[in-house]
Amino acid sequence: MIAILGITGQVGQVIGELLLHQHQPIRAVVRNPAKATQWAARGAEVVAADLLDAAALTQAFRGTEAVFIMTPPGLDLENVLEQHQQMVAAISMALKSAHPKKVVYLSSIGGHLLHGTGAIRKLYDLEQALTRLPIPTAGIRAGWFMENFIGSIPGAVQSGQLHSFLNPTDLLIPMVAVQDIGQLAAELLTQSWTGARILELEGPCRYSADNVASILAYHTGRPIRAVAISPADYEQTYSSFGFTQDASRLMAEMNDGFNRQWIVFEGGKAEPVYGETLLEDMLRTQVTEGLGAKP
Repeated sequence: MIAILGITGQVGQVIGELLLHQHQPIRAVVRNPAKATQWAARGAEVVAADLLDAAALTQAFRGTEAVFIMTPPGLDLENVLEQHQQMVAAISMALKSAHPKKVVYLSSIGGHLLHGTGAIRKLYDLEQALTRLPIPTAGIRAGWFMENFIGSIPGAVQSGQLHSFLNPTDLLIPMVAVQDIGQLAAELLTQSWTGARILELEGPCRYSADNVASILAYHTGRPIRAVAISPADYEQTYSSFGFTQDASRLMAEMNDGFNRQWIVFEGGKAEPVYGETLLEDMLRTQVTEGLGAKP
């Protein structure tokens, strides 16, 4: 049995699909079972557990071969780091009690850094807690999600401008597709190892906001250029998305960390891994499905 937190999200969905395809028994651990009916219909065991409820999580993790841990972004929380730390404490307590044979969890590029990472700081806390467990663990430090640009596509096509938090717009950073993150996690969940592993995952090559704009222009047949959002407008822009004041502040700090090239992979003992999905292919699929491909 493999327990999966976050199966209703993009990464969790990929993991669940791949494991079911391999005929692996899975347990979907969700806060609201009504959102996991599709998984129950396909043979998954569905268990209700809040990430702040150590007792419920212990029951959800008990008897498992492996557990996948992914915590929510927390962009609706009033005190993101403090409330996330409470989740980490409950998850750690449950894992110690249930003692699965191994744990795979999603972290982020920059997860090794204590300061200057904004919203990524919560994943530093997660790494620190889980690597101390007396259980084999594997943390996936993923690069910038390629899918982060999906929400910007309609506006970019309409206006001809891709508004970017990456500044300068030709700054190349590690990016990775959700499919490749889920693929790596599914592979790890069925492997065996000892100790604490850290894997740093990015796509086949690095990209900039200018690259994104050029790819969109090609696939839509319309002129599109990347335009950097002013750092002074970061917090206000995130607030307009419905994020709390604290979450907006942390996201602004995170973007500043990327732009200053402070948020990078650690290297060293971390294992480098490269996904197969090209940004060109991910964006082409989105354009084809949502806007109509270039003839």
